[in-house]
Amino acid sequence: MDTLYYLIPTFVIFLCIFPLIIQLRVTFNLESLSGVICLYIFKIKVKYYAYEIKGKYIILSNEKQTKHKEIEFDPRQFIIVKIFKDQLKHKSRVKEMFVFYNIGLGDAFLTSMVCGAINNAVLIYFTNVKNRRPTASMGIYDTVSYNRQVFEVAGKGSVSISLFDVVYSLIMSVILIKRLSKGSKV
Repeated sequence: MDTLYYLIPTFVIFLCIFPLIIQLRVTFNLESLSGVICLYIFKIKVKYYAYEIKGKYIILSNEKQTKHKEIEFDPRQFIIVKIFKDQLKHKSRVKEMFVFYNIGLGDAFLTSMVCGAINNAVLIYFTNVKNRRPTASMGIYDTVSYNRQVFEVAGKGSVSISLFDVVYSLIMSVILIKRLSKGSKV
């Protein structure tokens, strides 16, 4: 009977080491300045927000509520996010990255030139990522609307990371931010 109690710490250790599969889906429509952000963990929807940009406000809405937030940039928030991102970058494993877009500028020649330039830029970025993460699946899917004006972009990315790595990166980020605030070099 005592050996069954060992299952509890074994389960906790398994949860810490087992990789989480986090998927983020983002869409954006340039004409209406709106889109959708959806976060999935193990293909289960965790957060969903439809957003709209009006002036200097962002309107976030989901199934339950609508929030109005003013767009303001605090340099400290960018530093915190940058340090945390740098900590997570080497510990995560990119599983997939896909870009979908529908572009139409009214002129067929101009539309095809812009779509070709976007394809080249995205493929160069994908090549850079593929050199660092060779197991990632990547793709670009374009729809060209030659006779109408439309600009819609969507992205889908999936990353695998363990809970232990997320907690470790968060702790290291806090330590590095404390060092920065004291004035010492990182």
